Amino acid sequence: MTWQRYDTAQSHLISSTDVPGLRLHIRSQNSDPQRPAVLFVHGATYASRLYDIPHPGASWLAATAEGGFAAYGLDVRGYGRSHAPMLGADNRPFGRASEVIRDISDAVDWILNRHGAAKLDLVGGSWGSITAALFASTEGASRVRRLVLYAPIFAEPNDGWRQLLSDPKLHDRFNPQFGAYRLVTEAATRARWDAEMPCGADWREEDVFQALVRSSMFDDPQAERRDPPAFRAPNGTFLDLWDAFNGRALYQPQHITCPTLLLRGGADPTSTRSDALRLFDALGAENRNYVEIANGAHFVSAERKAKSVFYSATSFLRTSLP
Repeated sequence: MTWQRYDTAQSHLISSTDVPGLRLHIRSQNSDPQRPAVLFVHGATYASRLYDIPHPGASWLAATAEGGFAAYGLDVRGYGRSHAPMLGADNRPFGRASEVIRDISDAVDWILNRHGAAKLDLVGGSWGSITAALFASTEGASRVRRLVLYAPIFAEPNDGWRQLLSDPKLHDRFNPQFGAYRLVTEAATRARWDAEMPCGADWREEDVFQALVRSSMFDDPQAERRDPPAFRAPNGTFLDLWDAFNGRALYQPQHITCPTLLLRGGADPTSTRSDALRLFDALGAENRNYVEIANGAHFVSAERKAKSVFYSATSFLRTSLP
């Protein structure tokens, strides 16, 4: 397991105030309480490992720490190492944004208490942009200093995603066959990632891909017992994406008033330019920025242009006025 030598993050477990018995996992890079804190919230498939890939130069958390911050990544309920027996017990999709913001709130409070601070910076990617934006526009508004929405998803119809998520017998409704969890294999990850890139694009390094997949499998104790090996991901995210990709917003961007950066790969077919710019125009923040990384897709933070993503985000966090 070559990736393990680069797995340098500290792990923390905190108690959920919402789900009895749930311990939320938080990873950190340089959690010096004297540093300003940044919390990363992941998307619908990969947990916080996506932001802390154990491979040289591939960890966004490590790059953020090198920029002078204490960097934290949260596994929300049902993802990564954040599990409890009752989660998904009725086999219904769980872990929607309206639930997950309670996990974000718990993590934020724990970090702020650790740092003796009143606010932190928040980064949310893909579906995590929905949860982070919902938190920053509602109960978390007073606790978020600056907001980065990476590969943001807002409220634009997306035919590809609607086809994936719809009932095969009735295309205008969500597929009722989705249970509490789905299984994510290496092959499925590769196929999804390839589909997000232009045909023939060589934007991904195989060593980084393997480090992400292998370490994510490691975080699910049952992953290697499945054939083929696979880790679980909750399906409540799919209900949120069904709404978003049918044009129904899950938060009110006009209530986001902190400095905000929208950051996406230029070729991303999930977080589209038109949707991101519509969100940009709707934000209530006077200090708002939009950055697009050329030759990058939905997972650009784990592709060859990752350092451009890291630099853009860190520069915004370091220079943006609070």
